[in-house]
Amino acid sequence: MLKILVIEDEINIAKNIKQILDLSDFYTIIAQDGQEGIELAKEENPDLILCDIMMPILDGYQVLKELKKDAKIESKPFIFLTAKSDRPDFRKGMELGADDYLTKPFSPEELLNAVEIRLQKQAKIQEKNKQELNNLSLKIQKSLPHELYTPLNGMILSANLLNEYAESMSVEEIKEIAQTLLESSRRLHTIGEKFILYIYLELILTNSDKLKEIRSHNHQCLTKTILSTFSQIQAQKLHREEDIVLELEEMTINMAETDFYKIVTELLDNAFKFSQQGDKIKILTNISDDNLCNLFIINQGQGMSIEQLKKITNFLPFNQGLDYADGFGLGLVIVKKILEIYQGSMMIESFVNNETIVHIILPQGSLFD
Repeated sequence: MLKILVIEDEINIAKNIKQILDLSDFYTIIAQDGQEGIELAKEENPDLILCDIMMPILDGYQVLKELKKDAKIESKPFIFLTAKSDRPDFRKGMELGADDYLTKPFSPEELLNAVEIRLQKQAKIQEKNKQELNNLSLKIQKSLPHELYTPLNGMILSANLLNEYAESMSVEEIKEIAQTLLESSRRLHTIGEKFILYIYLELILTNSDKLKEIRSHNHQCLTKTILSTFSQIQAQKLHREEDIVLELEEMTINMAETDFYKIVTELLDNAFKFSQQGDKIKILTNISDDNLCNLFIINQGQGMSIEQLKKITNFLPFNQGLDYADGFGLGLVIVKKILEIYQGSMMIESFVNNETIVHIILPQGSLFD
């Protein structure tokens, strides 16, 4: 039986609503003021909330604001009950996140119709989210073994060698095997972190409210410093300072700095990984005539075929010659997911045994709110 919370300070109206809902096989709870309504909502976790606007202690707007802070309640359908004289305030209620409103006095049919429409819509959203989570689960089940097998096999083989032959090995041989174990465990840790990030991004993309919240925020990420600083740090670690070529135009993009950092991390990591010392890695930025921000990361190296590019979204290994254990395909999928959140895009052009060009396009951020 679906549970409905009615927050209404006029007791006769509240009783009438309860009677109508009870006769339609709903379980109805009544709160006589806003504060009690908040407490009952958190305690009872109703499937839908009907709330008057003008009430003592806390009005309907304050109730809605408070409930939107509770992750368990925020997505529940919320319908305002309002007198005809309150009609100019409808927009305020909708902007705060109300799903609908009923104007007093209303008929039993109007009440039940509003309730049924919102419950049906909520059921469809829940079913869609359930299906998307199931699809995500299947994706992970299929792709995770491919990512885990290589480092796990390296760890198992090294452990077996130590277990069988440690007594007859030299110190140098033991150190060499220990180094293999350390590298494999680090790879496994990196893969785990990437999968956690991938799941987090997928959950954001399936949560329309969270997605809307992120996109509505005016981010002001300055790209030049991040690109120049991080590329030099990565190059120094690999003793490839001479390989970096920067042609950077200052851009302010509409993306959180932490997310832009993740994109840069993945793309530069791949650029270094799939090129040799002495091969140039170019990082270019510019603003196009249509006010879009462009980032190009170009590396000379082994490149990819069309078939290999297609396999990226399926997390499939390209061939045994690539060090796929570090999650090359998954890293690019993470980049694509972040870009999808911020309504950006990515294009990849690659030529086998030549070069790979990754082109990122993002909307500009404003320097003024």
